[in-house]
Amino acid sequence: FPLHFWLPGAMSAPTPASSFLHSATMVKAGIYLLARFSPVLGDTSLWVTALVGVGLTTLAIGALFALIQRDLKGALAYSTISQLGALVALIGLPEGHGIKAAMLGIIAHALYKCALFLVAGGIDHATGTRLIERLGGLWQRMGGFAAVTALACLSMAGVPPLLGFVAKETLLEAMIEQPILLAITVISAALTVAMALILFWDVFMGTLRDAHIREHFHANPRLLVGGPGILAAASLIMGIGIEPLLSPPVSAAAGKAISLHLLPSQVNPALLLSVSALVGGAVIFATRQTWRTWAVAPSISGERVYRALFSGVEKAGDVVLSTQNGKIRSYLLVILATVAALLLLIMPGEISSLNRLTFSINGASDVLKGLLLLMALGAAFASILFRQHLLAVLALGVSGYTIGGIFLLEPAPDVALVQFLVETLATVLLILVLVRTSEKERKEAMECVWHQSRRGLFRDITISVSIGLGVTVFALAAVSHRPTPNPISNWYLANALPEVGVNDVVGSIVTDFRGMDTIIEITVFGMASLGVLSILTRQSPGRVVRVNLFRRTTTVKEASTPVETAKEIQPANVLNPRDNPIMRTVASLVPPFAIMLALAQIFYGGAAPGDGFTAGVISGLAIALSYVVYGYEETKRRLRWLHPAPLIGVGLTLALANAIFPLLLGEAFLAHLSIYGVSFAGIHLASTTVFEIAIWLTVLGGVSTIMDSLSHPEEVETL
Repeated sequence: FPLHFWLPGAMSAPTPASSFLHSATMVKAGIYLLARFSPVLGDTSLWVTALVGVGLTTLAIGALFALIQRDLKGALAYSTISQLGALVALIGLPEGHGIKAAMLGIIAHALYKCALFLVAGGIDHATGTRLIERLGGLWQRMGGFAAVTALACLSMAGVPPLLGFVAKETLLEAMIEQPILLAITVISAALTVAMALILFWDVFMGTLRDAHIREHFHANPRLLVGGPGILAAASLIMGIGIEPLLSPPVSAAAGKAISLHLLPSQVNPALLLSVSALVGGAVIFATRQTWRTWAVAPSISGERVYRALFSGVEKAGDVVLSTQNGKIRSYLLVILATVAALLLLIMPGEISSLNRLTFSINGASDVLKGLLLLMALGAAFASILFRQHLLAVLALGVSGYTIGGIFLLEPAPDVALVQFLVETLATVLLILVLVRTSEKERKEAMECVWHQSRRGLFRDITISVSIGLGVTVFALAAVSHRPTPNPISNWYLANALPEVGVNDVVGSIVTDFRGMDTIIEITVFGMASLGVLSILTRQSPGRVVRVNLFRRTTTVKEASTPVETAKEIQPANVLNPRDNPIMRTVASLVPPFAIMLALAQIFYGGAAPGDGFTAGVISGLAIALSYVVYGYEETKRRLRWLHPAPLIGVGLTLALANAIFPLLLGEAFLAHLSIYGVSFAGIHLASTTVFEIAIWLTVLGGVSTIMDSLSHPEEVETL
């Protein structure tokens, strides 16, 4: 609640699917996730309040709405909602008091509810209806289904010796110390008992109320009762043999030894409350003819609220679309202005903390760092002033290289290497983007930047300066608040070699300590590169483009008229730079050396700067050189082994397999595994080595995909 309304509406699915999905699998997925997060988020006030509050509200509302329903599957759906609310509340109880009851509730609910869903499907198949008021007296015609329903409903009501009884007992025991929660649970249990009695008595006992069903009834195949019969029998067997059958798995889930018994050793409050719920449910069932006359469907339902919210979102979307003009510049202004405002809001509170910072110059390295900072500022400012896009890109690259030099002086060689490689890759990509962008579009962009109004120029400067000041204060405040007694960096330094077997701390963080982050990052990078591929390789309808970048001979075939015409654009008969033998020789030698360097960084990265990511970027830059020198078509002919998209798939699959494999050996997910005694040329094989190879393949595939997209044959403009 209030997002429960979809479940009753999904009952139109075929009976096997609805019974499987809505009693055991899909509806339990959220419960499983909450249980997995409970050790981390449990015992916090927000966790307890949210889960217990939402869970008990759902428990009571689901049980009440189930009584109102006249459709068999609808009643079962709302009783499922009620039980899921109880499970959520149990998981939310502090100190894990409800975990045992939640585990038993999951098993008991899956058994009796799946059986009841299958019975409802059998009744619908035999009678042609699921409406309770049209049914009755079916025990004479469907004796097997009646017996199965009796067992399942008894388990649902919590009657011994079925498993549902133990599940209800543990539920009441978990709530026993909270009077309000206990009262809601007992009332909901009584409503559930009444619902179970209605499901059995009003459907199978008495006389058949609808003459049409009596005339057109056709019996189900006898084997059809086997499935629900097995489930109902399992509920009985697990209730009687609960100690040997369920104590081990429940103990494993709870993380401690738990002893389960069918009946308590003595009369306790939970048993008395359970009996009270049975009596109360019987009273509600006996008076059903009275309260049905005034029980009506609520005027406000979750579905109506959802549809109202959905309509409001659509209207809000219309308002938002009215402000969208399709210009990325406008979007960036809004985003950056918002970031600037947020940074300026936190700036006053952090300025006072800057008094703790001290600045000093120690030696020539600090002087060199200052000079590099000035060079970075000058290069960044030059990238703004240059009117030619190529010079602006190169100036921006110089700014990035100077930052890499500062990292190198820290010393932080791993970070510096990544900075140099990423800056090189970014510069190459920007140049290729400029090639793909027409000269007309570039001129229009420059006109927009340099010939805007003073108001627009002042706006841009204000936002830029605000973001710069905000980021500066934020960075300095982060330094001033850095924990000095026991920073986490000391733990990484102390545990990199004994835990991961490598001297390089950065490599140990990437492949082991924060390995899951790395898997997510390479997945995002791979998906982003495929997105670039899908965007940049789209062609306009009715247009075929054929380009030979080796000889600069371009054929553009347009079908804009009924009679297609082809225009041959022949370049001037001059020597193309790609015909330069020196460039072609260098381009043919670089990829093998790049692959060798990449492998060296993978296998020796544990003792020196470099890892799978830098190896992938180095290999990708070699591929980029081939595209620049040879062009698209010849590069494809020369590098027939290069299939970027499959490389991404292989890399991600290998990374996931490397993470899962330790589970087969009884270790943790992404656990570090070493092959002791196997080493050659100073290379020690371990799971981190496999992970580095997976990162390399994914990054190489992603970079190659982007290069392939940017170099794809289309109209090419000169810089």
